[in-house]
Amino acid sequence: MTVGAGVPGKLTIGLVLGSVAVGAAVLLSLLPFVQGVELRTYDRRLDATARPAAPAGDIVLVSIDDDSIKRMEPVVGRWPWPRLVHGALLDYLHRAPARVVLYDILFAEADRQRFTYGDQEWTGAESDQALIDATITSGNVIYAAEAASAELLDASKTVQPPLDDIPSVNRHFDVGRCVEIRPVLTPPFPALARAALAIGHSFVPLEDGVLRRAAPFIRIGERIVPSLPVATAMAAAGIGAGDVHQTPDGVTIGRASLPLVEQTVPDFYGPATRACRALVPYRGPSLDAAGRPTFTSYSFYDLFYSEQQLLAGEAPQIDPAQFKDRIVVVGLSAQGLQRDNFSVPFQAGQMPGAEVHANVVDGLLRNRVIAPSGWLADVTFLVVPTLLVSVIGAFVPAWITGVVALTTGVAVWFASLRLFAAGVWTPLVAPLVAVAMAFVGDLAWQYFVEGREKRQVKKLFSRFVAKDVYEQLIADPSRAALGGARRTMTVLFSDVRGFTSLSEKGEPEDVVRQLNEYFSRMVQVLFEHRGTLDKFVGDMVMALFGAPLDDPDHAEHAVQAALAMSRALDDLNRRWAAEGRPQLDIGIGINTGDMVAGNIGSDTIMSYTVIGDAVNLGARLESLNKDYSSRVIISEATRAALKGRYDIRPLGEVTVKGKSRAVAIYEVKA
Repeated sequence: MTVGAGVPGKLTIGLVLGSVAVGAAVLLSLLPFVQGVELRTYDRRLDATARPAAPAGDIVLVSIDDDSIKRMEPVVGRWPWPRLVHGALLDYLHRAPARVVLYDILFAEADRQRFTYGDQEWTGAESDQALIDATITSGNVIYAAEAASAELLDASKTVQPPLDDIPSVNRHFDVGRCVEIRPVLTPPFPALARAALAIGHSFVPLEDGVLRRAAPFIRIGERIVPSLPVATAMAAAGIGAGDVHQTPDGVTIGRASLPLVEQTVPDFYGPATRACRALVPYRGPSLDAAGRPTFTSYSFYDLFYSEQQLLAGEAPQIDPAQFKDRIVVVGLSAQGLQRDNFSVPFQAGQMPGAEVHANVVDGLLRNRVIAPSGWLADVTFLVVPTLLVSVIGAFVPAWITGVVALTTGVAVWFASLRLFAAGVWTPLVAPLVAVAMAFVGDLAWQYFVEGREKRQVKKLFSRFVAKDVYEQLIADPSRAALGGARRTMTVLFSDVRGFTSLSEKGEPEDVVRQLNEYFSRMVQVLFEHRGTLDKFVGDMVMALFGAPLDDPDHAEHAVQAALAMSRALDDLNRRWAAEGRPQLDIGIGINTGDMVAGNIGSDTIMSYTVIGDAVNLGARLESLNKDYSSRVIISEATRAALKGRYDIRPLGEVTVKGKSRAVAIYEVKA
């Protein structure tokens, strides 16, 4: 394919370059580094489309924050607190009552410590029983189970606590085989686990440590265990285990459709397997730009103190009625307990695990999800912008292609933002890389292929044709028809009269200087009349009209150029006479007819010229000027092609050398 292949050829070039860019972008997208960049773009899109200004009023946080830990220390000692403290919070929330309480604290073992609280000394068992009793009374508490700690990953070194007597982990969930396998689950201690409404597993961060996805269900042996927020949302919405169903794209939990992203994760019973995780539908960061929280949050101490006030018959600092029919998420947020804080896809940084749970619960209850786009959308999002840039680039200059590529890239970015805001995650890096590569490929093609041909054309014609002719050749070199083509055109020969005597009388340097001055002016005149300089032969100038570009008025332009050359020579002679230099005269012969124009020569050395009988006749006409004391002689064919009015005098018919038939010739006067 060549640059001069026309519209079909250029379209093919654009499609090929675009296809190569798409293929290269797809291969690059498989690299871990590029996948990491894709995740960064996911984070930025999540940050840009988050809407924390409309918080979920039915979900509130109770934070075990630094202030709570500090103020509770004189009362019950340092963290971790006795279990009865947590039981007091449950009693307080039951006064409302709260709809569901998600308790993101792991109570894996029974408490064995003695402590003093108020005026009474407590044993660990009594403290545990206080929490158990509060849990039973509340009837709506969901506790955390651990399945993510590093020490739990090797099943051979860890004993699985008994799960048979925990009703909430023996329910059947129809979630299919696309579920992450964990070797061990550490539930709350047995009595508390049996008292709980349900238990749920905690998060397992993947990839680069940023919590973007969470497993809604995990498999422990033959048991399926929901995550803490899934169990909470099911309890809050009255969804039973029979209301969970596998779908081709994920699972449905009641009326909520949860799309899943497949990932390769370790299978602790064999080779790596595919596990399915859901993208966390974050409503927003913990605090927005104005410092407003996404979820209403209360300090644990304030609620604990309010419960003590109520027990003492006093008005509480915070009325428990504020928690009526609300979903309460209890968890750690203290900076000193970093293991319960997660890196999240917001520039604001980390987020307590309890708040991540709140985001998931909110998304499930409102069916607000982030779903990966399907393969058809991915292909469209990748191919259409790339081919648009590559095809346009095949027809326009590089700078316009750059503008199109930049505009297309911005459009792709904004389209991905709009889709993300609507809950659809489309890959962004591959389309942007493909668009950039389409632009680079177009640049490379234009420079190494089109540029090579244009440089060849420039080398051939930049010194031999008029500027406008040259620009047209650069725009479409195929019009030069390199290699030879028959065409009807006009040839002009101009020879200096008296040059031999001038050379004999003058100094060689002066003769050359004057001849160069003469040639420069004559070539300028030729270019002004769309002529193409063929060659210099001694003091003769050979010019073409109608080649390499078609010119329907080639005869007209040739005659006009001849008259202009005559006038230009008169101007030069007047100046040379004033300078005391010798004057020159010229004879011009013009003929019109069929000729073959193209590159003539060898593979290594060639020149653009014309050959044919009509060319020879033009040269013969030039030599007749000295016989008729004229400057410009044209043939009958040239005269017949003229459209303008000229002072033309017939000179009769002559038989020139190499011709057997006489030809009519004419003088054109200035």
